[in-house]
Amino acid sequence: MTLPGFLTEPFRLRTWKETGYALIALPLGVAWFTLFLTLGTTSVSTLFMVVGLPLLVLTLWLTRLASHVQREVAGKLLDARIPGRPQTPARTDQPWYRRLLEPLLDLSSWRALVYLLLLAFPLGLALFIAAVVLWSVALTTVSAPTWYFFIRPQDRGDVFGTVIDAPWEWVVLVGGGLLLVFLTPWIIRALVWFDVVLMRALLGPTRGELERAAAKSAEQRDLAVAAATGDRRQIERDLHDGAQARLVSLAVDLGRARLRLEEGGSSEEAAELVRGAHEEAKQALAEIRDLARGIHPAVLTDRGLDAALSSLVARSPVPVSLRSELGNERAPEQVESAAYFVVAEALTNVARHSKAEHAAASVVRDDGVILVEVRDDGVGGADGAEGSGLAGLRDRVGALGGTLVVDSPLGGPTAITAVLPCA
Repeated sequence: MTLPGFLTEPFRLRTWKETGYALIALPLGVAWFTLFLTLGTTSVSTLFMVVGLPLLVLTLWLTRLASHVQREVAGKLLDARIPGRPQTPARTDQPWYRRLLEPLLDLSSWRALVYLLLLAFPLGLALFIAAVVLWSVALTTVSAPTWYFFIRPQDRGDVFGTVIDAPWEWVVLVGGGLLLVFLTPWIIRALVWFDVVLMRALLGPTRGELERAAAKSAEQRDLAVAAATGDRRQIERDLHDGAQARLVSLAVDLGRARLRLEEGGSSEEAAELVRGAHEEAKQALAEIRDLARGIHPAVLTDRGLDAALSSLVARSPVPVSLRSELGNERAPEQVESAAYFVVAEALTNVARHSKAEHAAASVVRDDGVILVEVRDDGVGGADGAEGSGLAGLRDRVGALGGTLVVDSPLGGPTAITAVLPCA
């Protein structure tokens, strides 16, 4: 027989996780209140001094860290998913002080400060008192028959305020305790629910931020589709103009050689046709190999971006110096692929159009992004318009939430810079 949920609630893991959160909420609230009251009042009172503004910026940066801790605690104990502010890749075109002062203009940092400074402590106090008092009273009254009679008779009146002798008094006491045992989880749950609502409102993203994140996601999806379509068309063109044409020529030469042999023609002429077909077959194999490398080089999968770029630079007809600082941890596969093709396309343009004597490629991983830069000393004029290889690169990079900047004035030099988030 299945018991009603009201009767099984005190024995569920969820109930005791919520109780654990109620006990932790008070020390967390005290910590946030003490920290941000001290930092906030100090920074505001010294705002017109040298240390005031840096201290206020530090306070707002710390609100982001504290918000993350609060969301993680709620997520682990309450199974409440409270998302943080949508992350955007670092903008390298901004000066460092603009990035440092970003929290001052970020509404989410101020909303988090309101919760951590003004609400976390009273909510934590209410949760702590409710959990301790309700569970203590409930468990004490329910278990009273097991310990009450071990108390000296003259002291029994001090426990509940009166001496309990009559059976109906025990029924009321234990029955009330049992009722409180079953009511306490719901009272704590109501308080926890209210706290979670406030956390979602003040520590989570606003509706506008979610809409902007959704629009950005849709834009990245469209760019991914455009990049995939461009890659497919490029593969079709390469196959049609390259390997397919050579295979057709190969078939024609082999057919002519077969006719010569069947008709008893000159064996030297047939051998010459076979030799030509053999050369066409080797050229077709080389073009197919290059095409496969252009789709996704095997060395990139097997040995990583550093080795793939070294191989790419070694094949370049223009001398290229390579700087690679990627660390020990590999980036996601799609990020490595995008970084590789940025360098590959840029070096292809250098070899074909720039008339450069030297080029430099740099791939550096720092602060959650991979910064790719290719420079050359050529004549400039690189065109990133629709339909060009650089436009396809822009779509590929944009699909990952990154940015691609082409700086190529007439007369040179050319610099192609891509920022790829790798979180």
